[in-house]
Amino acid sequence: MHELFDLTGKVAIVTGSTRGLGKSMAKGLAQAGAAVVINGRSAEACAATAAEIAAITGREMLPLACDVGDWNQIPAFVDQAYDRFGRVDVLVNNAGVNNPDLGSSPIPVTQITSEVFDRLFAINLKGPVRLAALIAPRMGAAGGGAIINVTSFGAYRGGIGLGLYGASKAGLHMFTKVMAEEWAGMNVRVNTIAPGPFMTDMMADAERNLLPGFSDIAAAATLQKRVAHPDEIIGTILYFASNASSFVTGEDLKVTGGMF
Repeated sequence: MHELFDLTGKVAIVTGSTRGLGKSMAKGLAQAGAAVVINGRSAEACAATAAEIAAITGREMLPLACDVGDWNQIPAFVDQAYDRFGRVDVLVNNAGVNNPDLGSSPIPVTQITSEVFDRLFAINLKGPVRLAALIAPRMGAAGGGAIINVTSFGAYRGGIGLGLYGASKAGLHMFTKVMAEEWAGMNVRVNTIAPGPFMTDMMADAERNLLPGFSDIAAAATLQKRVAHPDEIIGTILYFASNASSFVTGEDLKVTGGMF
C-alpha cells in the first residue's frame, strides 16, 4: 500500500507554496519522498519555507521565486527547475488570489477595473496554463507525470464580489479538462482539486475585509460544520500526484467538508 503513494525520486513544483494550502501540499509531497520546488514571489519567503520543510522531512528543496502572473518570467522558472533536477514529475498549480490589491476584499462587478481583471486572471488562469504547457511536453518525454490544478468551490457557486475569482477558477477547471484530453497520449494526467473552507491567510483576510464571522458562516455551510486545517489537503494531493490515481485524469475532486 505504501508504494502506491511513494514519491521517492520524484520532483514536484508547487506554486504559491510559502504559506497556506501550498505550504501544506509541499510538505506532504516531501514527506512522501519527493524533492520539491518551493515557489512564491518573495525569495526570502521561499528560502525560509524550503529550509523549514527540509528540516522536517530531510528532502531536497529548491526555493525559486517567480511571479507566476508574469507570462515572461515562467520559462526561466521552468528551466531553473530542470537545470537543478533534470525532471519534473508533479506540477501543482496552486498560486491564486482573490483581490490582487486587497487580499480577499470583494470586488463588485461595477468596480472591476481593467488592471485588476488582467492581474487576477494572469495569476489564477494564465500562469497555470503557461506553466502546464511548458512542462507537459517535457514531462511526457520523460515517461509521464501528474499536473494538479487547484481551483476552488467558488468556481461552482457565485458570490457577491467574487465574480472575477470564481470565473478565473472556473476557467482553470475547463482548461484541466482540455489538458487531460490533449496530453493523455503522453501519459500526463491532469486533475483538479477544488478546496472549500480552509484556515489559511485568505480565510483570515476574508474575516477581516469581507465579512466578520466569515469563517463561522463558511463552517456552517459544510456538512462537517467546521473549517479545515491546511494539512487536511495532503491526502488529496498525494492521491493525485502518485500512482494511487494512475487511472484518473480529467477529474475534479471537491475537498469541502460536504458543501453543496
